[in-house]
Amino acid sequence: RQLFARKPLSLLLEEMAGEHRLRRVLGPVQLSSLGVGAIIGTGIFLKARVMTCNVGSPWRVIVVWIVAGLLALAGALTYAELTTMRPHAGAEYVITKDAYGRVWGFLNGWSQFLISRTASAAALAVGFAIFMNDLLGGKLDTVYFHTPPIFGFQIPFGHLQVVALVTIAVTTLINCAAVSVTGHVASFITILKVILVLGVGLAAFFFQDGSMGHLWLANTGGTCEGVDVTGGGMSGFAAA
Repeated sequence: RQLFARKPLSLLLEEMAGEHRLRRVLGPVQLSSLGVGAIIGTGIFLKARVMTCNVGSPWRVIVVWIVAGLLALAGALTYAELTTMRPHAGAEYVITKDAYGRVWGFLNGWSQFLISRTASAAALAVGFAIFMNDLLGGKLDTVYFHTPPIFGFQIPFGHLQVVALVTIAVTTLINCAAVSVTGHVASFITILKVILVLGVGLAAFFFQDGSMGHLWLANTGGTCEGVDVTGGGMSGFAAA
């Protein structure tokens, strides 16, 4: 009672947290791999065609990638500055709580759990299932059933969804292991991802009979079926 009477509860909690800090076991290679893995997501593999449909020509897609890279760099530098000022476990929660208060920090933390990180993991799992299906020649196209209409849409459930769910389960188990184990797995996967991206880029130059003139093609028509195109211009650029 005397201890609680002399010190505010918030100060006691901070002192208790200081006695049980997270172990810093990730080195520069693992941390760099996590950063690279976060930047190289599914977009580069799935969205190039959609982006081309929205901006109308390949060279504009390249401009979009450059602008997006600069935006990502601005975010990275901002995070680097903020986490240097507040080097505590909790990431955006700590930063938001200190800047805007406990309520907004709480909402930010739960939005990360329920929306941002969840949607990101789902997108990665779906991308993995789609490419696995391509690798197997469409053998995962089997659908077991469709859900009742939700907002006018019926969601199929079949082999693709099972593969995506298994992928999420496996990655969850990996993340439940020791932090050092997760770091090594991230490093291995990031190396494979970088090799794949470089391989695709090199293969485009050496194993295809294309022409640099294709960069200047625009609005060729007949290549954007099934894509919601915004109509080009700044709206298309923003969508891309």
